[in-house]
Amino acid sequence: MKALKACVAVLAVGTFLGGCGSEWTGEVDFKVVKINPPYESMGETKPSYVNLELDQDQPGGIERIDKKSADLDRFPEGIEVGDRVVCTVRQSDRGGFDQEGVQTEVGPCRLR
Repeated sequence: MKALKACVAVLAVGTFLGGCGSEWTGEVDFKVVKINPPYESMGETKPSYVNLELDQDQPGGIERIDKKSADLDRFPEGIEVGDRVVCTVRQSDRGGFDQEGVQTEVGPCRLR
């Protein structure tokens, strides 16, 4: 009986800790500052990506948006340096206690 109570307690704590994560999604304005070609990393070809600059006040997300790049395939065809875009930004800290911190995903994006 003691073992059953201990298992129930462990499951309850695990459920509580697992549910402590948080998530934020919103649209954020950026300016395209650089389009980078594909590159090699650790024997693997990585896709082209776009460097972005925040083009609005910092939104009230989980944390400051510090990831300001996204793969080129997240943008409309023909994107150029200087274009202003609106991107969906997702920030999540699912585990809360996973030591990985907030994960930020940028894209898809569209011209503004």
